[in-house]
Amino acid sequence: EGKKILCGDFNLDINTQSLSIIEKGMRNLVKENNVTSTRSHHYKKDTKFADYIVVSKDVKVKRFEVLSDVVSDHLPLYLDFS
Repeated sequence: EGKKILCGDFNLDINTQSLSIIEKGMRNLVKENNVTSTRSHHYKKDTKFADYIVVSKDVKVKRFEVLSDVVSDHLPLYLDFS
């Protein structure tokens, strides 16, 4: 019960069955916002996704974005919500 936010490095590609299971009843903000990658230029493999923010439908998303700050092979995700 209540609002839920699940975020992190899932190490899952965007079209996997495992991610579909996590998304049930939730909003995948990476997909919803047509993000093209959550990886920085430090990541050399073809997979462009690993990190996600998934929220329950009752979470009001004010702003979501993948930031361009390079801190590792992952790009930081930003969420402003209520």
